[in-house]
Amino acid sequence: MVIHPEKIKNIIFDFGGVLLDIDIQLTHQALNSLFHMSYDTNRLSKELQDIFHKFETGHIDSQTFLRSLQVMATQNIPTDHEIIKVWNSMLIGWNPATFDFLLKLRRHYKIYLLSNINELHLDWIHEDLRHKHHIIDFETRFFDKTYYSHIIGMRKPDHTVFCFVNDDANLIPEETLYIDDSIDNVKGGESVGWQSYHHNPKDDLIKKMSEFILP
Repeated sequence: MVIHPEKIKNIIFDFGGVLLDIDIQLTHQALNSLFHMSYDTNRLSKELQDIFHKFETGHIDSQTFLRSLQVMATQNIPTDHEIIKVWNSMLIGWNPATFDFLLKLRRHYKIYLLSNINELHLDWIHEDLRHKHHIIDFETRFFDKTYYSHIIGMRKPDHTVFCFVNDDANLIPEETLYIDDSIDNVKGGESVGWQSYHHNPKDDLIKKMSEFILP
């Protein structure tokens, strides 16, 4: 989709892979190691997919999530701490310049966050922000509103989540820019009329956005 900077009044960011550096493969590899993969990998993937979906849409809490993984173990049952450490291993950290960039954008645009996330990851993020960056008001300092999948009960790329955000934030679609590292999610945003940018996590977000966002 061609971006029309002069029309943009709202910017919606994805989280992981856009604002926060992540490496999902680290968690996949760690899960395989922790659970020893002593059972059929196709069965595991199907079960995990269902568990992850329920966790990311808030249909199960953290304790139920941990118990659901533990009952899948066929050897030594991993502790809560071990699973949480593995689960959070995909979360890398921040480019500190991102914080100032978001504040500058808020002077000219309404800024939103739309993320497929879960309770454990959000706990890690809040702890990391507090201890490493001294930020305790992330959601209100940098955004007009945040939409977390486990809180709103919907996740991308389901069409319903894009409709919900558009209506809840009272957005005019053609005045809204959506940024995500998943092409399926980008298409979901386009389905409700948002302008979109498919971000490559290897690119410098600030540099790339400066090419099509008005000062």
